[in-house]
Amino acid sequence: MSIPTVVSLRAKHRKLDRRRRGAARVITAMSRGASLHLAFTRHGSNFTLSNGIRVTPEVALLVVNDVRVVNVNDGLFPTAPQTWRYCEP
Repeated sequence: MSIPTVVSLRAKHRKLDRRRRGAARVITAMSRGASLHLAFTRHGSNFTLSNGIRVTPEVALLVVNDVRVVNVNDGLFPTAPQTWRYCEP
C-alpha cells in the first residue's frame, strides 16, 4: 500500500469535484422538467436526459441516489427502474 501524495490527492479531488458539478447540472436540468432515462444498447447502458444530453454512468449514479430524484418504476422488472424524475422535497 502506498501513501497518497499531495499531487495524487489533488487529482482525486478534482475528479470527484467534476462528478459533483456534473450531477448538479443534471439535477438542475431535471428540476426544470427533464427526466433521466436509462437505455440498454449492445455497447452497454446509456443514460440520457429527455432533452438529449448524455450523462456518464458515474454522474448518473450520483443523481439517482439524490433524495430529490425519484424513480418512475417503468422498467421491465419493478426493482429495475429506467426513468427518474425530479420531485420537490
